[in-house]
Amino acid sequence: MILEGATSTWPRLLLLGAPFTVLALLSPKAALYVLLPTIALAPEMQVGSVVLRPDDLMLTVLLLSWGLRRLGTRRQGTPLDRPLWIYFAVGLVATLWGAAIGTADLQSLNQYSASGLHLAKRLQFVLYFLCLTDLLRSVTDVRRFTYLFMASLAALSLYSLGRFSETGRIALAPIGAAIHEPGLAAMLNVALALGLLVASKRVATSVVSGSVLIGSLWVLPFSLGRNFIVATIAMLGLVALSSKRALLLLLPVAWMIAPLVFPEHVLDRLVSVTSAFSPSAVGTVSGASVYVPSRLEPGLLYGREVMTSSPLLGWGLGSVPLGSVDSEYAWQLVTTGLLGFVVFLWLIVRVVRMTRETHQAAGTQQSPALPFVAGLQYGLLGYALYSIFSPSISAARAGAFFFTILGLLAILHRELCAQAPGKAGSAP
Repeated sequence: MILEGATSTWPRLLLLGAPFTVLALLSPKAALYVLLPTIALAPEMQVGSVVLRPDDLMLTVLLLSWGLRRLGTRRQGTPLDRPLWIYFAVGLVATLWGAAIGTADLQSLNQYSASGLHLAKRLQFVLYFLCLTDLLRSVTDVRRFTYLFMASLAALSLYSLGRFSETGRIALAPIGAAIHEPGLAAMLNVALALGLLVASKRVATSVVSGSVLIGSLWVLPFSLGRNFIVATIAMLGLVALSSKRALLLLLPVAWMIAPLVFPEHVLDRLVSVTSAFSPSAVGTVSGASVYVPSRLEPGLLYGREVMTSSPLLGWGLGSVPLGSVDSEYAWQLVTTGLLGFVVFLWLIVRVVRMTRETHQAAGTQQSPALPFVAGLQYGLLGYALYSIFSPSISAARAGAFFFTILGLLAILHRELCAQAPGKAGSAP
């Protein structure tokens, strides 16, 4: 579903959306499996003065269909339901406050400053999590969806390599995506493949996951995304030290063969990572500073202004563009103030606790779900690391991937922590 062109019209959207609408009405679960690859591969589309992503419309249709089916019934909850609703609520209050003080624009349709659209996206993510955890109800469902997730990420990586051959400089995602986003796909596939490689006892699974791991590590540098490169290296190191020390051999081996497989400007980008604490370090493509204090400076400056003007609720969602702050943690503070930042930290604590409980339950039960728990856990670790220097869960594609991981872990927590040993599912 990769559509590229100058503009897209409503007839084209209707032509694409009609079959999906029918599918969503007949089987929301089947529609969910169509939605995930679209999230990974869909470009932005211009409809009049509004920029839309096909997956935004598809997800809206799916949520309406699922919601109508769920009227008058109860769904199985997860430990994250309440924190996520509070996460949305504080975003709503902060944005209304921002509109009242003139820092949030609820009438704008600009994708960078439209506070209403940012708020709608936050609500959409929360509902997507609830829908995902309701439609997928077993370890088998999680296994299949994780494999689809990995295939979608691999497809995005392959597409970005095609864009690299066009540009000769950088691997790019579909139109409208953040410039280094293919690095996100590679990092997440490294995480998921690591989980399968570390925890699975099946030879075939190890061979396939090892191939995905090596392929993703090869694609990663072409994105020129230093955040993703550093996060992936740190993730590999932490997993190697805690699980399989043989993985440490990947790092020096990769460093030695890099000059043989990467163009000079890609190598320069890799080497620039070692100069992160040098004030004179700059990027080889955009000229942006590599110096860590410089990367943190915008978030600190915005944070200081918020603390002196609207400390409790911040300026509201969309009050500053995601790229202006360049850190998810700082963006949460700037847009939702101290109250929102505390809620965000509370959500992180609940996620960490849920993940730890799920991993312990899978290990105690010797569950075949353990490789998936491990991979999803490593994916969250990657998010935690790269979010220091990049917006993540508030961005469209990156946020959708994050809530997919969160939802899959919540399903596994519900299944493993509520069941007796030996009933978790089938083998990967």
